[in-house]
Amino acid sequence: MHSMRECFHLKRCTKRQGFGHLAKDCKDIRPTCGSCAGRHDTRRCRSPQIVCLNCNHYNYCYGKEFEICHKASDNSCSCYHLEVAAYRRTRDY
Repeated sequence: MHSMRECFHLKRCTKRQGFGHLAKDCKDIRPTCGSCAGRHDTRRCRSPQIVCLNCNHYNYCYGKEFEICHKASDNSCSCYHLEVAAYRRTRDY
């Protein structure tokens, strides 16, 4: 018996941490940290604080209470799960 894993072709920007495009196509001039949501490159982060920029922004815009104490690249991210759900709606299994 072989197990199969579903693969999602989601684009995630490592410069701005958003979905829908890649870093090479990013229009933002300044990077946003994927660890602390600060305005610096993730590789240069020295902050002990972990904040998901996407969940923090979503909470602010939509009055939600998503957990924000994770990195933007974390697969448990609520915003990532929203993107996966939207992707699945576009597929016919």
